Amino acid sequence: MPAALPSSSVRNPENRASIKRLTREHFALYRGYLDGVSVEQLHATYGDAVTDIRATRRLIGLLRDTLSGAARRTRDVEATHLLRLRPGSIPDTQRPAASEMPSLEAYRESVDPDGFHSEAELLELYQAEFSRESTSGIDRRTTRNARLRRRQIDALARMEASLVQAPQPDHPVASWLEPAIAGRLQHTGIHTLGDLLEFIEMRGHRWYASVARVGPKVARRIVDWLALHADSLRHTLSKRALIPRRRLVQGDPTLIRPRQSGIVPIESLAVPAEMDGSAGTNRVQNHGWPCSLATDLQAIEAWLTARQHSPHTARAYRREAERLLLWAINEKKKALSSLDDADCAGYIETFLADPQPAARWVGRAKVERTHLDWRPFVGTLSNRSRETARAILHAMGQWLVEQNYWAHNPFSTAPAVTIGARIDVSGRSLNHGEWQSVVHAASRDRYSQRELRDYLALNLAYSTGLRRSELAHATTGRLVPPTLENGLERMPEGSSANAWQLAIPGKGRAARTISVPQAVMELVFESLRARGLPDDPSACPAETPLLAHFRTGNSLTPDGMGQVFRRLFSWAALLSTPQNLLDSRRCFNASTHWVRHTHSHHALERGTDCREVQIRLGHANLSTTLLYVKARHHGWIANGKNGVSSTR
Repeated sequence: MPAALPSSSVRNPENRASIKRLTREHFALYRGYLDGVSVEQLHATYGDAVTDIRATRRLIGLLRDTLSGAARRTRDVEATHLLRLRPGSIPDTQRPAASEMPSLEAYRESVDPDGFHSEAELLELYQAEFSRESTSGIDRRTTRNARLRRRQIDALARMEASLVQAPQPDHPVASWLEPAIAGRLQHTGIHTLGDLLEFIEMRGHRWYASVARVGPKVARRIVDWLALHADSLRHTLSKRALIPRRRLVQGDPTLIRPRQSGIVPIESLAVPAEMDGSAGTNRVQNHGWPCSLATDLQAIEAWLTARQHSPHTARAYRREAERLLLWAINEKKKALSSLDDADCAGYIETFLADPQPAARWVGRAKVERTHLDWRPFVGTLSNRSRETARAILHAMGQWLVEQNYWAHNPFSTAPAVTIGARIDVSGRSLNHGEWQSVVHAASRDRYSQRELRDYLALNLAYSTGLRRSELAHATTGRLVPPTLENGLERMPEGSSANAWQLAIPGKGRAARTISVPQAVMELVFESLRARGLPDDPSACPAETPLLAHFRTGNSLTPDGMGQVFRRLFSWAALLSTPQNLLDSRRCFNASTHWVRHTHSHHALERGTDCREVQIRLGHANLSTTLLYVKARHHGWIANGKNGVSSTR
C-alpha cells in the first residue's frame, strides 16, 4: 500500500528481479536494516497490513540486490561491497570503561574459583586481558568499525541521491500501489496517478464506492499517500474531495470556482468588458427612465432574486439564463443585451435541439458545478424542454423590459415549440391486473425493514397519488389523526372523518390534505415499530420521515425514492409470467409517476369526481386532470376490478 512501501510489488513477477521505482521509504527501510533493527519491527513500521513478515523479508533481499547492482553499474566498488554487508558484519567493539573492569578478587572468582593458579599466575592473566595494549587494540577495532559504518551510511546516501524517484502524474498506478489495489483501479479505468487524482476530484470523498473491492480504509491510505507526495504530483486534493459535501457550509470557498472566462457556471463567470452588456444594442437609450442595472450579470441576478420560487423552479430559471448568457458570449461573441430576434429564435430552434460542439457544451450527469468537467448540458433537449426554456426566457425578457433594461423582448417573436400533451399518460399506467402483479411481487410473509419500507411506499403512493418528492418529504408531523367521538373512540368505519389525513405543502404555495386509508396506516404503524419508534405517529418527533433510509433512518431524497420504485418495478418484471398479466418490457421502464397515473385512472374508473382527483393530485389547472379522462375515453387503460391494495 502507498502509505507504507507502494512500489514493493514483491508479488508481481515483473518486479521480482529489481525495483523499478525506488522511494525514500525504501531507503528508510534498508537503512534500518543495516542499523540492525529487527525484521519484525521493520515490517510493523514499513510493511503492509495485508501482507505478512515474509513480504518485508523478501523486499529487503530485493533491495540489497537492486542497490548493489545499481552501484556496480556506476562502478562504485565501495558501495557495491558495503551495501551487501549484513547486520553484524561491522560489530560494535567498545573499550570497557574503568568502572566495568573487575577487581583482582572478582576476577579470581570468575576465572579461578578453585584456586588452581598461583597469585603471580593470576596477576599475569589479569594484566594480559586488561592491559593497555589489549585496550588499545580494542580502540583500533572500534575506530575502524565506526569508519566502516560511516562509509556504509555515505554509500547508501549516494545511492539515494542518484536513484530515489518521486511519483509523477504520468506514472502508472501499478508502479506505486500494491498489485491487487492497482489492478482494481485499472479495472475501473484508472491507469495513472493523474487519472487517480482526477477520479477522486470528480467523485468526491466517497470515490472508492465506484471501485470494486476498495473500502474506506484502503481509500484513506491512498489519499494520505497522495497528500504526502502532493508536491511531486503537482496537485493537492481539494476539500471537496476529502470532506463530505454535507459538512461544507453554503458559501464555503471550496464550493466556488475562481472567476474565469469560458464555459463555467454563472457564479464563476468573468465576462469580458466588451461583452458585459453595458453598451448592448438592445439597452434602453431613453435616459429619462434610469435603470440601476449596469451589466447583464447584474440584470440576471436581479431577475433571479425577484423570482423567489421553490428551489426546483429557481434552479430551472438559473439554468436557462446561464445557458443563454454562455451561448451569447462564447458562440455569438455578443453581449446578452445585443442579441436580436433572429439570434433568440436560432438559439431555441437550433442550438438547444443539438448543442454543438458537444465536447464544449455537453458533459456527464451529476457533475458538481465546482468541478472542471461541469458543462451546461447533459444531452440534447426534447421539444418539451425547449418550449420550457423559451417560456422562461420570454418571461425574463419581459421583466427586463419592465425594468427599463432592455428596449424590447427578443423572445417575443420566437415561435413556440410544438409539443404534445403536457403530461404523457399514454402507456404509462397499469391496469388492475398489472397493478395487482406489482403488489404481489412486493408482498412478503415476513418483511425485512427495507422490504416493509418499500411495500409501504408502493401502497402510500397508490392510495394518495403523491409525487416522489412529496413522498420523500412526508413526515409523521404532517399526519392528522381521525376525528374522535366523545374524545375516546374513532368514528365508525366508512366516514371520511374517520380517515387519517396527510398534509402536503405541494408545488409552489399550494397546499392540500389527502386521506390515507386505514390499511395503509397499519403499514405506517408497523414500519415505525420496525424502526424502533412508537407506532403512534403523534408520539414521534414531527420531522420523522414516513419513508426513511433503512440504515440511517434519515429522509430519502426524491432520487432515492425513484430508485425504490425502479427496484420494485424491476423485481415485478423479473417475476412476470403469462398468468400474471404483466408486460415485463413496459415494467422495466416504469417510474414513480406511473403509480401516480395508475392512481388517477383507477380513481376515475371508480366514479370519483374529476375535481376531487384534481385536488388530490395537486393540479393547478383542471385541464391537466382532464388528460386522464381523455386517456380513458381513448382506451389507453384496460378496465378491470378494483386494484386498491387495502390488505396484505
